[in-house]
Amino acid sequence: MFEKIVVGVDAEPSRAARVVDAAEQLARTGQGEVLVAHLQELELPAAVAATPRAGALHPLYADAGAPDVDTFVDLAVQRFRYQGIAARSVVQPGAGSSARELLQIAESFGADLIVVGDRGQRVTDMLMGGVAQKVLRDAACSVLLVR
Repeated sequence: MFEKIVVGVDAEPSRAARVVDAAEQLARTGQGEVLVAHLQELELPAAVAATPRAGALHPLYADAGAPDVDTFVDLAVQRFRYQGIAARSVVQPGAGSSARELLQIAESFGADLIVVGDRGQRVTDMLMGGVAQKVLRDAACSVLLVR
């Protein structure tokens, strides 16, 4: 069915696990390949957003949970491989819009499906649009939104 699936996971363990579960069910139905992607989503105050080089992560805002996310992503890739599904990962600090970066990863990978989790109905998501909402709106391929 789907040949190339991007699985976008964030640092919230139960949501990320639901996203991986859904992607695994879909990937098992075909001979596809999976790319598990995590982008650090940072909300920096304007006073500290400037860094020595473009796209660099300000040292005060390094993701303290990064080793746990790296471990989760590695375990997700191993889980796909155990099921006989070709899988690899990309973990990188976000340099701006997580949605735009996830869409760029999907395009580079040639994805025909992006699986992402939804944080739910928050006022800020409804007014400005959350990552999942932006991916839904702007993706050139199918999107599965997991709640």
